[in-house]
Amino acid sequence: MQPKTQQCQTQNRPANTIVSSPAHFPHQTRVVGPSRPLKFLASFTALLFPLANPVCAQIPPLTLADCIRSALQCDPDLQAASAEIAAARARLKQAEASRWGEATYRQVLGFVPAATGDILDPPKQNRNAVFRDLGPFTQLEVMVHLPLWTFGKLRAALEAAAEGLAAQQAESEVKRAETVLTVKRLYYGSLLADQLASVLDEMLGNMDKAIRKVQQRLASGSTTVTELDLLKLQAGRAKLARGVGDIHASATLTRKALARAIGKNLTAELQLAERKLEPVSLQLASVESYIDEALRTRPEAAQLEHGLAAQAAKVEMEKAELYPTFFLSTGLQYALAPNRTTQRNPFAAEDFNYSRPVGVLGIHWDIDFWRKRAKVAEAEAALAKLQAQQRGAITGLQLEVHRAYEQVLQAQQAMQTAAEGRKAGRGLLVATVSNFDLGIGEAEELFKALGVYTEASTDYLRAVHDYNVAVAELSRTVGRELLPLEY
Repeated sequence: MQPKTQQCQTQNRPANTIVSSPAHFPHQTRVVGPSRPLKFLASFTALLFPLANPVCAQIPPLTLADCIRSALQCDPDLQAASAEIAAARARLKQAEASRWGEATYRQVLGFVPAATGDILDPPKQNRNAVFRDLGPFTQLEVMVHLPLWTFGKLRAALEAAAEGLAAQQAESEVKRAETVLTVKRLYYGSLLADQLASVLDEMLGNMDKAIRKVQQRLASGSTTVTELDLLKLQAGRAKLARGVGDIHASATLTRKALARAIGKNLTAELQLAERKLEPVSLQLASVESYIDEALRTRPEAAQLEHGLAAQAAKVEMEKAELYPTFFLSTGLQYALAPNRTTQRNPFAAEDFNYSRPVGVLGIHWDIDFWRKRAKVAEAEAALAKLQAQQRGAITGLQLEVHRAYEQVLQAQQAMQTAAEGRKAGRGLLVATVSNFDLGIGEAEELFKALGVYTEASTDYLRAVHDYNVAVAELSRTVGRELLPLEY
């Protein structure tokens, strides 16, 4: 049996979506020769596994929230940031485990020459005869070293690791905000390219109609138009057609860039839920409220704050290294060599047969103070650098919010002005087309009206695009999504 299947992509669905399987698959199967067992097996398999084949459907139209959600799941930079967070979390666990000390296990196996007797009755053999009467032996040591007093070394290391993890998480939020802004730019840019292509296609159609009417009037002997009018319209159409080709190519490239950003196949047919580029709805608050919110919620500010705390903990850790560490070591030491006599005399060395517990209090102190003080100075210099960067970042953040806020206001004003120009251009075009249809208008006036309306429409669409992007930039600078988007 040789089935003919149609290649397709599996339709993406959220995890909580329930999929109902069809009663039968739409593709047909051609059977060569009678094969009832195979037909029964195929039917039985289809009943047991109704969802074995992917659902043959195109990618459903995507909203802006869908695109952002997909990008946040598939962005390689965010995946790398997640790996960095996992590494920082592992470092924190290491610092937590250091509070409980460390345990070691050491064991060696080998061969040793035989020796019988004791210190008062030694064997009559050459002690240098290391290869005579060899026998196996083993030594093992199990030890636990517990820190008792470290003068703040463990506490500072734990604090530095915890603040480092928080700083890494804040850095991930920074990359997340950048990904959201990138997707918004590509989404609005794709809508803009589609809209510009639609406007140019409409104008190209109007140009074709005008050319046909001029040709018809010339053929009928009308004196209202001339060959010069026809040539002007044809030259204008050629220029417009070239622009239509460029904008269609730009729209295709922008759509592929959006598909790449959200983790879709570049060859997939990506459809957007929105057909028109409309200005987003935003009720602007005061710039002061946005600045206050940015200082509280911007991940960049949190990243600097946690990084500063982590470096301060490292300074304390380097200072604590100037002091000793008191510790307790306990464990078991064991050795066995069957071919040697165990020495009971306490003055006799015994390296091969013993079993003894160990429990000692100790002190460890590296007294190269000149090197340690240099490391403290280095850590303090790094802390001063971060403090200066934090002061600069706060003023820079305020300036960034001011700039983004002014861009929104300017884009809003430009959009309103462009909307009025588009409305006037539309009225001019309608009046000029009506006059031309009635035979009282000139072809040159129609050509100019088409150009004026095309320019006014493209200016308005670009103004809407710039306004939406400015709002997206303001959302990033504030550190909160200002639009009603759930992703």
